[in-house]
Amino acid sequence: MPKIWSELRVARVKEQTADVATLLWVAFWGSIVWGLFQFLAGFAQAGRSIRSGGDVMIQSGHDLGESLAGVPIVGPQLRDIAANALAAPGVPLSAFGAQLERFIVAVAVVLALLLALVTLVPWLSRYLPWRWDRLRRLRAAHRAIRMAPDLDDPAIERVLAMRAVTRLDYSTLLGYTPDPLGDWACGRHDRLARAELASVGLRP
Repeated sequence: MPKIWSELRVARVKEQTADVATLLWVAFWGSIVWGLFQFLAGFAQAGRSIRSGGDVMIQSGHDLGESLAGVPIVGPQLRDIAANALAAPGVPLSAFGAQLERFIVAVAVVLALLLALVTLVPWLSRYLPWRWDRLRRLRAAHRAIRMAPDLDDPAIERVLAMRAVTRLDYSTLLGYTPDPLGDWACGRHDRLARAELASVGLRP
């Protein structure tokens, strides 16, 4: 099963807390962003109503013209007059309503995206690289230390101790042993190996 969190309790609690906080933050602001979009997009109903009114005028002119087309002699002229009389204001009205609807939806999208950028991007830009780096180091270390080597435990411990004294800073080493260099020189590798494992989130 792929590892998601560190084996050490303190590191695991820190990672889990960050994961839950990020999930709650994204869910909270995501719902607000969606609510803002729906609220603003609701004003597009005005544009749809205007467009619908224009379409009704155009259709009414067409229907009236068709009903007058049967009048003897002047029927075709009456049809064109009736259709044009209602279509003339109906066409621009319908076009204006469609443009207004598109404009309001575009404004709703832009404002919702701006709110998402302001609230989510700063948080995720710090959380995602940090979380990915910890996850990558944990999985790589688990594979290299626990699964890949065909060595006995003392040999693995010696390699881990060597990595600890060459890679970790002195303040970190002193948190596990009062004499890190002496431990390495005298072959006391257990505490140095523990420091190396802890740095990648693994238990001894």
